[in-house]
Amino acid sequence: MSFKFFIKSNLKKVTQSGIAIRLIASLIYVYTKLVGRTCKWQLENMNSLKYLKEKGAIFVVWHSRAAMMPFFYHTLTTQKLAALTSPHPDGQIIAHMLKHYQICPVNGSSNENAQKSALELMHILKKNWNICISPDGPRGPRMRMKKSPIYYAQKTGAPIICACFSVKKATVIKSTWDKMMIPLPFCQGIFCLSDPLYIPEDLTDKDFEAYRQKLEDIANNQVFHCDEFVGRPKTLPAALDDYKKKETL
Repeated sequence: MSFKFFIKSNLKKVTQSGIAIRLIASLIYVYTKLVGRTCKWQLENMNSLKYLKEKGAIFVVWHSRAAMMPFFYHTLTTQKLAALTSPHPDGQIIAHMLKHYQICPVNGSSNENAQKSALELMHILKKNWNICISPDGPRGPRMRMKKSPIYYAQKTGAPIICACFSVKKATVIKSTWDKMMIPLPFCQGIFCLSDPLYIPEDLTDKDFEAYRQKLEDIANNQVFHCDEFVGRPKTLPAALDDYKKKETL
């Protein structure tokens, strides 16, 4: 056994322990608050917050731009929110971090516990809570919309609201499938919401796909706008052909 393998395997065990998960979650919480409090933010289209008081809403945020969502939600509204998280250790870190922001985590993903978590999210929406999902997670393709937000909105009548942030200074982890953006403190940033999108109850398969594509375009245009505002290079969605090739390897 190599020394490098020994360190890597033991480090993985440590980070999967309950104590380590809670500690890392607390550090992420403190860091996001630091970024939130020290950056100079431009807030756009906050009028969409009024829809949270009328009925449950569905927040959609790309996986790479989810880091600051808990901070802004907790800062801007007192409405109850549940967020879908992965049952794996990295997802549990996020779940514990969300609890610091008084956001209720719901364990599940498109791959595991999908049916159970879907039913729970539907029940939450019908209680007039809001829910938040990253519809390109947990494995991508990056910035490509899955069907779940359209389905939830169709079945409950809840509006879909896209959210996005960007900052002038950030570390982008290019080795990850989503190109995760880690914002840095003490810089210029932007956080914006989209107008609400309502989905009709009766949809043909063609209509369903049209709304899915429309929502993807709204979310991606948000990213383009936010990055342009702070002077960052344009972030592009994953090429579907490249993604399909990886899936077959």
